[in-house]
Amino acid sequence: MALVSDASTSEKFKKDFESGQIRYGDMKKQLADDMIRFVAPIREKARAIRSDEGFLNKVIKEGAEQARESAAKTIQAARKAMGFDYTSI
Repeated sequence: MALVSDASTSEKFKKDFESGQIRYGDMKKQLADDMIRFVAPIREKARAIRSDEGFLNKVIKEGAEQARESAAKTIQAARKAMGFDYTSI
């Protein structure tokens, strides 16, 4: 709750807990509302990224190229470790 709620809200529920007067239903509703508000900007950014096909295709293409380069290095190292290094022949 301290992460997603206002300090005053967190403090109120902390005091209610310490005094034994907490109403968990109220706390859960407040926490859910605060979490929704907290993740809203993240959700909007993700929605914007998903709607930009050009950007997504560019990221996918660049990621695939990086993965190919990394895989080639890994395969080369594995072949060398197993004694199948044919590059020096």
